[in-house]
Amino acid sequence: MKSETCPAAFGAECPPATCHGRCAIEVIDELLSQRKSVTGEQADLLLDLRWQLSRQDSAEEALRLFATLRLQLESFHYLAFFRMRRWLEHHIVAQVQSCPVAPVHLCAIKLDSYCIEAVRRHCLCRSLEKGTPLLAPRLTFAFRENIRHARAIAQAKTQLSVSGH
Repeated sequence: MKSETCPAAFGAECPPATCHGRCAIEVIDELLSQRKSVTGEQADLLLDLRWQLSRQDSAEEALRLFATLRLQLESFHYLAFFRMRRWLEHHIVAQVQSCPVAPVHLCAIKLDSYCIEAVRRHCLCRSLEKGTPLLAPRLTFAFRENIRHARAIAQAKTQLSVSGH
């Protein structure tokens, strides 16, 4: 049974809390199922991206794979890459620290560029615009769901230590 289409496919908001979470993977599966639409090397990259998105271990690697594939395939499969781009923008954030001991600030990503380093630079510039001093800046990309999970674990640990357990 096919799931309903992600609102991000139409440019609408698709927060991770309400998204069915398989949007980008479904798009990749559609691309892989179309005969002769991708080369063997591109199919391997699509499978690598699919693996990264299903595991959600490395948002940075997922973005790098997406950028590589986008350069090669977007002109032939614009709608598919539009859907994946919107899904990634709603499910990955930049974590910016002004220095190694500073708190992490989250910054939404915008995949207007074909290069992950340009996306990184854009996020750092947006942090500067918000008044965050960048002494020795660090920026990592993370899946929103992993951030929520890590916060929930930290909150549970804090509650346990406060209650004395």
